[in-house]
Formats: sequence, structure tokens, C-alpha cells
Amino acid sequence: MEKTKFGLFYDKYYIALLLIPVVLVIASLFYLGNFYSVNGDFIYKDISLAGGTTVTISEKSVLNDLDLSESLLKAAIPDVGFKRLSDLSTNTDLALVVESSLDPDVLKPLVEDALGIVLTSDNSSTEFNGPSISSSFYSELLKVILLSFILMGLVVFIIFGESKFVKSLCVFLSLSAVRLTFPASGFLFGFVILIGAAAIIYSLINIRKEKNINKIFFGLSALLFLSSLFYPLYFMVFVSLLLLLIIYSINSVPSIAVVFAAFSNLVFVTVVVDLMGVKLSSAGLVAFLMIIGYSVDTDILLTNRVLRSREGTVNHRIKGAFNTGLFMTITALASVLPAFLLVTGLPDSFRQIFLVISIGLFADIINTWLTNAGIIKLYCKRKGIN
Repeated sequence: MEKTKFGLFYDKYYIALLLIPVVLVIASLFYLGNFYSVNGDFIYKDISLAGGTTVTISEKSVLNDLDLSESLLKAAIPDVGFKRLSDLSTNTDLALVVESSLDPDVLKPLVEDALGIVLTSDNSSTEFNGPSISSSFYSELLKVILLSFILMGLVVFIIFGESKFVKSLCVFLSLSAVRLTFPASGFLFGFVILIGAAAIIYSLINIRKEKNINKIFFGLSALLFLSSLFYPLYFMVFVSLLLLLIIYSINSVPSIAVVFAAFSNLVFVTVVVDLMGVKLSSAGLVAFLMIIGYSVDTDILLTNRVLRSREGTVNHRIKGAFNTGLFMTITALASVLPAFLLVTGLPDSFRQIFLVISIGLFADIINTWLTNAGIIKLYCKRKGIN
């Protein structure tokens, strides 16, 4: 009786449920566009990504009243930021980390005047990250995230795509993205040529049987692949991504649903951390890669259960996948939320990782079980899958 009630409810409202996260994604993209126009980037960056000076102070007079010390520094340094280092076992403060975009020669006198101390090698340490080095590191991290997203889409399409010919196109198209992202790597260049050549040969052998649209895709993909070998211009990565998304949309609705859900998770996480005013570090950005992994887990569980299994109705299989997937997500949340909320002495990089993963897991509940499930339901209805 419970399953019947679920089926009646879901049949009536699944399109409305699907539209909720779609509207949220559109609103989020508008917000990020406005955020970028104001701040010149999609996130707030800390010193490790934006460049600047870090002064770690262990002077006891400063640690005795950290709130006062921070208020004095805020009054003296406009863009100052803080982190507190604590002993996890005793919960005692060990150091105050002061961050600013100022050069060390400018920042250190301001800190000394504000706190009334002299910074020496015994009570402090200073680190400086140049803006160019930090910017280069930041761009490399973004490239890795984009490449991970492209390769995730390829794996999903290989699993759920139907045409082997189109799969071979997507293989050497994705490999061109690998080549374009890391053109200086000799190992990757050899790997791309080896696998890409095998995929092209397979495509050429089978191209006569294919539709004209697939022949056009082959020509474009082969041209992009060969261009990436001899003229590795990075902007062509986005051409590869656009072409892959078009191919996925035409040839495999389940694959594009998984890709859209993962993309939505990243968008939601970015918006939430911006609204919270969090300055993301390199560790926080690396956590975005983990979000892609968590997203794919539940999406593949749902898609595989609904399309590969024939036990019960589509609604029955969606509900079964929901029960399993939600349990997985809640278990993951139970492992990271307590660490973020209760353990105050963790390094800031750890707390950022836990925060980003927690937000991403909540976003994944929405995007997997409303967005992806709704798309799969529509797909099954169109294909006559019961």
C-alpha cells in the first residue's frame, strides 16, 4: 500500500519536483554571474590562491586574549584575515595566523604597532606567496576540476551510452581535452596518441554504417583531436566540452542527466560558500573534486538500478535506489558534519574540506533525487520502460 501511494504521488508531481532544482540552478548561475562582475572571480580566495603574506604569532600576550588581538588588527589592517591554531587534546590556543595581501615589509610593522609587540623568530614566522605564483596555482586547480568533470562524463557515457561508435568519438574527444590541459606532459602525450589512435581507427572501420549526424560528429571530433596534438591551445578545451555535451544530449539522456546533476552540485556549493563569505583555500577547491565523486556514486546507483534492473516498476526501482542512496549520503554526512561542527581545533584547511563536502552532500540529495530521478522517469516513459 505504501509503494502504491508513493507511485501515485510521484506520477503526479515528479515534473514539478524536477523543476525545483532546475529553477535553483538558473537562479544560482545568475547570482554567480553578478558575483563575478563585482569581484572578478566566482569565489573569495584566501592567501594561498590570491597571494599575500601570512604571519603566524605564538606570543603569549597575544594568545591570552585573541578576541582583543583580532579587533586591534582589524582596526589597523583593512583586508586582514585570521586563523586560530589549537591543540586538539587540550583545546588550548597555540598560535594566531594573520593573513593579508600586503607585502611582509608593510604588514609586519602594522602588526607590531597594533599588538604592541616586536615580532622575532622566537614568537612568529612569516610566509609570502607572490600573486603570480598563487594565480598560477589557482588556474591549475581549476583546470584539474574541469578535466575531472570531462572525464567523469566520459566514464558515465561509456557505462550508459548505447552506440560503441559514438563512445569511440567521445574517447578521443575527451583525450584531446587531456592533451590541451597538460600539453607539457610527455607521458600524457604518448598515452593520448596511443588510445586516441586506436579509437579513431575503430571509428573509421565502422563509420560507413553510421548516420550522417554521427559522421559529422566524427569529422569535428577528429579535427579537434588532431589540432590538440599539434596546436594545443587551451580554449579548445571548452570546444571539446561543448561538443561532448551535445553528443551526450543526443545519444544518451541518462548520461547528460548525471552530468547535469554533478554540475548543479558544484554550482550550489559555490553559491553557498560565497553567501557564507568563506575565503576558499587550495584545500577547499580540492574538496570540489570529492564532490564530483560523491555525486557520481549516487547518480550511477540510481541510473543503474532503474535502467538495468527489471524488478518491479520504475517507481519501485527509483524508491529502492532512493532508500539506498539516501542512507549512503546520510552516512557520509555523519562522518564529516561532527568534525566540522564540534572539533574547533582543526586546521582551517580541514574545516573547509568538511564544509564543502557537507554542502555538496546536501546539494546531491536535491540534484540526484529530484533532478536526475525526474529525468530518468521521463526517459523511461518515452522509451516505454516499465
